[in-house]
Amino acid sequence: MIQGLPSQLLTSFISFWWIILPVLIFLVFREFWIIDVIDKHIRKIEWTMLEISMPKHNIKSIGAMEQVFVSLHGIYSNGIKLKKRWLSGVVEDWISLEMVGHAHSIHFYVRIPKKYENLARAAFFAQYPNIEIKKVEDYIKELPHNLPNNYYDIFGGDFILAKDDAYPIRTYPELEVSVKREKEEDKAMDPMATIAEVMSNLKKDELIWIQLLIRPIGDELIEKAKTTIDELTGKKSKKKTGALGITGEFIGNLVAAPVRVPTWSGVEGDAKSESSSPRSPGDQEIIKAVQKKMSKVAFDGILRFIYIDKRDEFTEDNVTAVTGAFMQYSSPMLNSLKLNKSSATIKINGAKKYSKAVLERNRRVYRNYLNRAMPQGINQPFQLKLKTSMFNVEELATLFHPPSIGVKAPKIQLIESKTGSPPVDLPIKDSN
Repeated sequence: MIQGLPSQLLTSFISFWWIILPVLIFLVFREFWIIDVIDKHIRKIEWTMLEISMPKHNIKSIGAMEQVFVSLHGIYSNGIKLKKRWLSGVVEDWISLEMVGHAHSIHFYVRIPKKYENLARAAFFAQYPNIEIKKVEDYIKELPHNLPNNYYDIFGGDFILAKDDAYPIRTYPELEVSVKREKEEDKAMDPMATIAEVMSNLKKDELIWIQLLIRPIGDELIEKAKTTIDELTGKKSKKKTGALGITGEFIGNLVAAPVRVPTWSGVEGDAKSESSSPRSPGDQEIIKAVQKKMSKVAFDGILRFIYIDKRDEFTEDNVTAVTGAFMQYSSPMLNSLKLNKSSATIKINGAKKYSKAVLERNRRVYRNYLNRAMPQGINQPFQLKLKTSMFNVEELATLFHPPSIGVKAPKIQLIESKTGSPPVDLPIKDSN
């Protein structure tokens, strides 16, 4: 039976080719079609780059930024209809929040679709009345788009959650609590202070770019968290199969029908689950943390990092410093950030020249930053495999927020006072 299996499968395929072949052609055509229409839609999006400057003495808490993210969630479409996605390539809009450091200064930017510019301004002004927001040119235009090259080298990659998305990272309320035993002035500790300090020590030609890409989601985090809690408490969850999976199962069962009984996922006895249940206070604390994460608005997100320097002066000290700063968000029992190796640069130890394959890969990492690339649920050929993680607004506020009074880095661009608008009732002299 086993030895004759390939020939029997081939015979089945030949017998049912009139069903199988059209399905296969449709699946291949569908992939190329959706890639093309989505790419065209994304190229049509008009973007606006806004620079955020804080007053010199910003006493607002990180919690204010959490409310900014809640407002930015307003760009969510409540779900893209299949007709719009398939015919027009419409995707969920996303936003990029960026921290840029070089030898002279540190800047904060928000890159957002132009149609949401007023929303972004209102969201920030509502929480930071003394903030200054101005429209600027995209800073990426200052460098060539083919790095690394003979003059510059780079390190870059995406950071995602190390564990299940339902588990939270360490956030600002916990970080603030951790310093309450220190001196009074230490209570204003800001988790971004470490990264700002690293950026303040950059020499000429060194650049550190950090990019937090966010795209609003609906109930995905809630559903994920419920499944995780069920696993932690020992409850079973039924396996779900999508339309594509059902089609694949049908073809597989049709071809293999002569040699085995058809099997289908999602039937009784096919679901799998963890049998462990909470038996300690630690287990209960984990469940509480998961429940707290799911209780807040959430986004799909990627934390992207690029370090640029001259090839003959390239050092990993700053790479280690920034990635080390990301570790402060780690919680041993819950979650942490890790480098997504499938979308990171490849290191060449001691080599004087990149191979053609490594050079192209590292340039793709760099282009992902320049394009603020987000995965769109399609497998694009010749592209790196991008992956997002689900973060709630508390986590995002921890990862990105305007610097507070606790950040002493000297090169952050601060304003002495906000430029105000004239009173609405200001008398105007008639020139006639």
